Amino acid sequence: MSLYPVNLDIRNQLCLVIGGGDVASRKVESLLSCGAVIRVVSPEAGERIVELAHAGLLEWQQRTYVVGDLQGAKLVFAATDSREVQRQIVAEANDAGILVNVITSPDACTFQVPASFRRGDFLITVATGGGSPALAARIRKDLEAIYGPEYGLFVGLMADVRKKIVDSSDAQKEHKRIFEKLLDGDILECIRRQEWSKLTSLLENILPSTIDVSSLVKGMQNRRIEKVV
Repeated sequence: MSLYPVNLDIRNQLCLVIGGGDVASRKVESLLSCGAVIRVVSPEAGERIVELAHAGLLEWQQRTYVVGDLQGAKLVFAATDSREVQRQIVAEANDAGILVNVITSPDACTFQVPASFRRGDFLITVATGGGSPALAARIRKDLEAIYGPEYGLFVGLMADVRKKIVDSSDAQKEHKRIFEKLLDGDILECIRRQEWSKLTSLLENILPSTIDVSSLVKGMQNRRIEKVV
């Protein structure tokens, strides 16, 4: 199956999870990290879902699915073990033009969730079109060992630099050269080793003098502190 890769902004969007087991709990966790509004529909739910519901981080409707539940949803996850219920969910989703993921049936999905991991805004995904989730998970694990937390900090730094360059007419003229130097230099290694003074010197040699390098480094260090906390 040839799928079109896309990253969705689901902040403040209703995402529906039908089912309350372990798989549903994993879907809920990933949705939470993206700022979604989550509703779980299931007569029973695992400990984590119950905990999140009590904390007000999701809505749990303690009942079985009925036609009409999908109204207003951006994404739907059918995480129930009933094939008949899954069939009804898929039919309703298709009629309403809502993207649906059926946990046990890749062919019934209109979207699939790849194996993935995050380092801040740095996101790596691995997909096999539903052919081998185990292979995707193994490759994800291998990549996770290679790309450590320094990549998330680096992406945050690059985003801050890009904003500064957009705000600086002088820097705009040579922004391509600047970003090539940032990528080809020792910036990432400095972040990995937490060599902040050396990082500051490197940035000062690459970036225009109009950009406050100390504030960039401080902002990145603050992200690191927030991640640890």
